[in-house]
Amino acid sequence: MTRDAPAAAPARGPLRTAVGILAAFVFFFATMATWIGGLIAFDALGIPMQGDEWLGWVLAGLIALAVWPLAGRRAHREFWAHQHHGATPPRASVTAPDRALRILVMVVGAAGLVALCGPRNITLALAEAWQIIAPGGRSSSALLQLIGLLLCFVLMVPPILITQRSLRRTPRDHPDRLGLELRQNWYVSAATAWVCCLLLGLIVSFVLAKTL
Repeated sequence: MTRDAPAAAPARGPLRTAVGILAAFVFFFATMATWIGGLIAFDALGIPMQGDEWLGWVLAGLIALAVWPLAGRRAHREFWAHQHHGATPPRASVTAPDRALRILVMVVGAAGLVALCGPRNITLALAEAWQIIAPGGRSSSALLQLIGLLLCFVLMVPPILITQRSLRRTPRDHPDRLGLELRQNWYVSAATAWVCCLLLGLIVSFVLAKTL
């Protein structure tokens, strides 16, 4: 029994790759089906909607409902591994108020991504302002990184301040300390992933507005 266990471990790599490819195909076909089905529905209802405009809404919804949760989970694992010498985040019980707050954060964050990345007029207004502020390629890249860092800082400061107080009052050998560390890591990861998804959504919306 114990001799066969190491041989089964390498099989997880190809399995995860296959699952990732399958998930990518599912997301692609679901996006195309939503886009085409939505255009047909809008046409049947007599609602004016251009194809590129609706595609922007669909991609914004995809980023908000799929990419952001996955990115947050990935960031949670990476941050925890960086802080704990490559360890994976352990499972710990979450209190009912904290669970409700996490759900609220996910709902409000997803709604914010759709509201900021979906409307075409917001994308065009930001694109015009961006060309005035940073007309060059190097300046655009530097400004984009600066904005991302500032947004991460603004979103990460409140949860860090709140949880850091509890961590300072809790001894290292206390059973509640692990839950506090996981809570802080989750909110920091969610903020970081949200900012990355916001920038991704705005870039995708800008590309759609300029190319389609």
